Amino acid sequence: MGEQTEVAVDSQDCIIIPTEIQHRLGLAPGMTLVVEKREKGEICLRVQKDLPELVDKEGVLVVRSEATGDLTAAVEQERARRLSALLQRVGLCSSTSVNHYGTPYGNNQG
Repeated sequence: MGEQTEVAVDSQDCIIIPTEIQHRLGLAPGMTLVVEKREKGEICLRVQKDLPELVDKEGVLVVRSEATGDLTAAVEQERARRLSALLQRVGLCSSTSVNHYGTPYGNNQG
């Protein structure tokens, strides 16, 4: 396990990180720290990475950042949701006749 230092929450609900640790970690006034809740009542305090950058792609603002989860599963789930909604809108199936991919049961059409 890493280094441990005991700190307290003061009367203004603030936690003071010892100056030595601030210097060692490169902490500076104005930096954002994130508190992560862990198992067994533990918390982890980490430095917030730089905010995602907005990039103009042919008139559309796009966020440039790192993924924090499984993008493949998220894209598949969103595609299935949109396909299901489209099929319902055009009357090709009901909401109960589509599988978890959004494809109609028993439909062999591409």
